[in-house]
Amino acid sequence: QDVNEFMGPTTFLLRTHTAKENAIFNDSSQKDKQLTTADSRLATLNKGDAVLFDARILHCGNANDMEKGSDRALFNFSFRNPKVKDN
Repeated sequence: QDVNEFMGPTTFLLRTHTAKENAIFNDSSQKDKQLTTADSRLATLNKGDAVLFDARILHCGNANDMEKGSDRALFNFSFRNPKVKDN
């Protein structure tokens, strides 16, 4: 199924996968500025599309508009190299 802007698509904040950007996100005095000025992309999708992303990037789901949107069914999976240490 297509995922449009009324269905609560995921927003990705570009270039926020670094330890520095995560530290800013975890600092309440800097977080609001980071969120309002970040270069972001809304992942609206056509049926059959796929999104591949580094799970460290800051991302969030958006609200589903109950009047204009609809339920969505998505397949999600993740994998990781067990040799990579957490930051």
